[in-house]
Amino acid sequence: MARQKGPFTISGTLGDINYYIARGIGYKRKAGGGFDGYAIKTKASMQPVRDNYNEFGTCSRLSKHFRLALSPFLIGIKGKLFYSRMMQLFLSIKALDGISIRGKRNVKQGLQTTKGKNLLKQYTFTYQTPLIKALTTHGRFNWERQQLTISHFNPSLFKKPKAATHIGLTLGILDFDFDSLASSLHVSPTYFLDVCSGSTSFYLVPNEVKVPVHFGVAVFGIRFYSIEGDEFCELPRSVGAVVLDCTD
Repeated sequence: MARQKGPFTISGTLGDINYYIARGIGYKRKAGGGFDGYAIKTKASMQPVRDNYNEFGTCSRLSKHFRLALSPFLIGIKGKLFYSRMMQLFLSIKALDGISIRGKRNVKQGLQTTKGKNLLKQYTFTYQTPLIKALTTHGRFNWERQQLTISHFNPSLFKKPKAATHIGLTLGILDFDFDSLASSLHVSPTYFLDVCSGSTSFYLVPNEVKVPVHFGVAVFGIRFYSIEGDEFCELPRSVGAVVLDCTD
């Protein structure tokens, strides 16, 4: 690669030289090299590229269905970072699959490893605020009863939106099939906690308790509300959601 010389800069191909402009500077290089779509699909040397495409596509579909399965907890969470972080989570878990051949590695096998489970268990869909960290620290989740118990938590110690009068807390149990991408979600009634109350203890249990048939994921949702009349109204941009645990 060399810089173009002369009073003008051009872009395009003349003979066997490529001319192009980057950040206002003209460059030139010998034409050729690179890969076209046909080469990627057919050349044996491009098999690693095809393998990466296959695994990336599988993780992308999984990420979409996983988000949809947990949509009641993720409504209001937006932005490219949200989607890219979840994609990176599944790519990282997929890479832990030491059984499948390259190109067929998958999240289901990655979750058979301790490290894979820990990556999921430690995942937060939103920023880990002091409030979220405190709630999960004070919480104990029991898979047998599917019960989240939060003990001696004092909401008045934490920062909150100016209009907030209550924190709404919800537990969800997701049963997710990594093969078919089918799922079911059982959710607890929302527990409303006065933001000005002192130390308190409570528990959350789904309306319907069922043992997960496939892979179970416990999710904890946190939202701020204000009382208008006799109704709880959700405040915008006040969402928190974390993974509490997953089955073995």
